[in-house]
Amino acid sequence: MKIKAYELKSLVEKNKYAAYLIYGQNKGLVREKSQVIIDAYKNDQTEIIKFENDELISEPEKLANEFNTFSLTAEKKILHILNTKDNLTETITNTVTDLDSKNLIVFETSELTPRSKLRKFFEKEKHLGVLACYFDTERDVQELIESTFKKENISISRDIVLLITKYLGNERHIIKSELEKIILYLKDKKEFKAEDILKCLSQNEDYGFDDLNYSISDGNVVKLDKVINQLYLEGINPVALLRSVSKHFQKILFINQKLDSGMNLSESLTQLKPPIFFLYINQFKEQVKKWKTTLCYKVIERILETEEICKMNSKIAKIICWRTLRNIASIKYS
Repeated sequence: MKIKAYELKSLVEKNKYAAYLIYGQNKGLVREKSQVIIDAYKNDQTEIIKFENDELISEPEKLANEFNTFSLTAEKKILHILNTKDNLTETITNTVTDLDSKNLIVFETSELTPRSKLRKFFEKEKHLGVLACYFDTERDVQELIESTFKKENISISRDIVLLITKYLGNERHIIKSELEKIILYLKDKKEFKAEDILKCLSQNEDYGFDDLNYSISDGNVVKLDKVINQLYLEGINPVALLRSVSKHFQKILFINQKLDSGMNLSESLTQLKPPIFFLYINQFKEQVKKWKTTLCYKVIERILETEEICKMNSKIAKIICWRTLRNIASIKYS
């Protein structure tokens, strides 16, 4: 049966299910929720046994033997199965038959498609629980940051929360690891500013689309090469890079058009939705001065042309995209 994250601890404490399947893209969250189950179920008389999927495939009787027998050293057992795959479904079906067993199984794995035999089996059976762990939303990350700082009795402004959120991405174990570093860095500081957080975060050099957009608009070709290389390594499609840059120049164009119509810069910036992130506002103002209306039109047109070429030449799309973005970054404004 499908379950929600907030139900998990209560369901385990009530012995609602004989086994749980925790799966998803967010590996850190998968591990965290598996640990929630283990912590809620175990006591001083619990034996925890871990298996890898392939180990149970080569010895299919091992899972049934452990689940359906008593522990010699404890009153109950938790079987923690890592990297569970579809090929273990039949073994699981034949194993989890004793619904009154004191033992519990926690199956943990990565993303499963809706067609997965394992996922379908757990979603169908009433005595089994299944929880999907997707990447954290921006709001999830903000709440995690706020709760982490609160636990450490460190007060934090809304702007700092937004700043950290921008840099941390949406993978739970990475977020937690980075927050630990930030907390350690700030532990002895009575007061801190955005610059202090940046000193800590800049060590990671984890680039995103904002780094791409601003390095191009600033003409920083050296940083641009690093950013594009990292985004490509992360599997980002060249067309996604082009569209991100195009949207950025559309924002610059929008402000220039407002200025051309007689509106002042401060007022025109309030018209942007969503607004420019506070950390970039001064940088963005400088880019508006450099990239005038006519030049913005030319850049956007060039990006659209490049996108069409990339779609027709997928094998060399990365090179074409890279070359175009470098050329744009190299444009002299005057």
